[in-house]
Amino acid sequence: MARALEAASGQQRDLLVAALNIGSLIVHLETPSPDTKPLAENEAAPYLTRLYNNYAAELEGRDFRVEGRGDQAMQERGYAAAGRPGAVRLLVRLHTGDLLVVERAPMLLQRLVARFAIIGGAATVILLLVLLYCIRAVVLPARHLAQATRDLAVDINTPDLPATGATEIGQLAVAFNNMKHTIRGLMNERTRMLAAIAHDCRTYLTRLRLRVDFIDDPQQHARAIRDLDDMSLLLDDTLVFARETTAAGDRPPERCDVVAELASLTRIRQEIGEPVTLETPTAERLDARCAPLALRRMLANLTDNALRYGKTAELGALREGNTIRLSIADRGPGIPGDELERILKPFERLEPSRSRQTGGAGLGLAIVSALAKSQGGELKIENRSEGGLCAILSLPAAD
Repeated sequence: MARALEAASGQQRDLLVAALNIGSLIVHLETPSPDTKPLAENEAAPYLTRLYNNYAAELEGRDFRVEGRGDQAMQERGYAAAGRPGAVRLLVRLHTGDLLVVERAPMLLQRLVARFAIIGGAATVILLLVLLYCIRAVVLPARHLAQATRDLAVDINTPDLPATGATEIGQLAVAFNNMKHTIRGLMNERTRMLAAIAHDCRTYLTRLRLRVDFIDDPQQHARAIRDLDDMSLLLDDTLVFARETTAAGDRPPERCDVVAELASLTRIRQEIGEPVTLETPTAERLDARCAPLALRRMLANLTDNALRYGKTAELGALREGNTIRLSIADRGPGIPGDELERILKPFERLEPSRSRQTGGAGLGLAIVSALAKSQGGELKIENRSEGGLCAILSLPAAD
């Protein structure tokens, strides 16, 4: 290139430079300005020195320099060539005094690296949009489904899930809603069936009660009357339990002062001579979100249990965060630890008989547990360290 450009005339030189720029090189000529510094010797590593010696032999003694793109000399000259130049250029001083500049045209990989920031930024934005869509279409509906499943265990009347999100998630929500409606229908049908059975049984109990009057033996007459009364109470307890397990969420929220209810219950029980004491650590109001009638039924059942098995009943209440905790404790023999959960199930009793005198049919605690759940609370039974049993009734506080 140096020999050809030195031998060519002005017009031919321009045509020759244009022809040389067609390939993978960028070639142009410059006329050095008066203040252009001479091309100094290269200060390089040994292997570059050997490389540059080959350059010197080929260039037949012409002055040359290899510059990196970050070199100060390269920045000062500010060379402008067709297209973006590469990272290294060769400068050769021709015998005509002109400066030959040779650069390699940027390759595809260099172009991609140069555009990496733009491509990477665009890919990051696209990836974030995809992740947001996945969260909206899959993660959030799945979280709502999990919460609805937990709510279903407490309230069968929870609202239906919206069929939103991905197609499969929407289909799962529809299946969940259908399952909930089926379960609710079965539970309502069970309650109606029990009510019908109880109605028919009461008809027969009434007939038996009339026939009992023809029993001449006074002892047998009294036993028959007591058995019929127990059967009637058992039917009542069964219906209450069935209604409360299906009525969660049907009633509007109410509030009541649990301290006032405990004081009223204690006063009534003490008037009839029962050993019931109130040990509430505070005299201020403790309002719970609970129907007053439901609270009275729960307290009455738990107090009866404490008196029946522990001979005494110690009532108390306190607030812990957003929860009101009521305690009904006795000083009886307690219950083995592995039996504490079993006694909350319907028709479960530690004492095998079903006599009302020894505790009934085993529905008292089950009814209290069902009532507590219908009010958004729960019932737990614990053994006391000092002996006896303690029933803890937790209810949501009313703000």
